[in-house]
Amino acid sequence: MEQEQSKRARRTSAEIKKLLEAFSQSGMCAKDFCMLHSISEAGFYKWRTRYVNKPTSKENNFVLLHEASEAKDGSMLFAEVKGIRFYQIVAPSYLKELIS
Repeated sequence: MEQEQSKRARRTSAEIKKLLEAFSQSGMCAKDFCMLHSISEAGFYKWRTRYVNKPTSKENNFVLLHEASEAKDGSMLFAEVKGIRFYQIVAPSYLKELIS
C-alpha cells in the first residue's frame, strides 16, 4: 500500500508577514492561531523571531561617537557615549557593552 506524502509549498515572506499581522490583530493565543491556520507552533515562533523582532535602530552595530575636543581643564576628550565622557582610550568592546 502506498502512502501519499503531501508536500507543502513554502510560504513567502509576504505571506508570513500577513499571518503575523493577522495574529497580532486576532487577540488569540499562539496555539489556537496555529491550529486554525495549520501552522506548527515551532515554525510560528521561528517566523516571529525572524520577521517581527528585528532591531531597526542599530545599523551595522556601529556607534556614533563625538569628535575629540578639549575639556575645560585642558585634557582631551576621547569619546562620549550616552553622556558619559572618556578622557583616555578604551577598548571598543567596552563601548559596545556600554551601549547595549
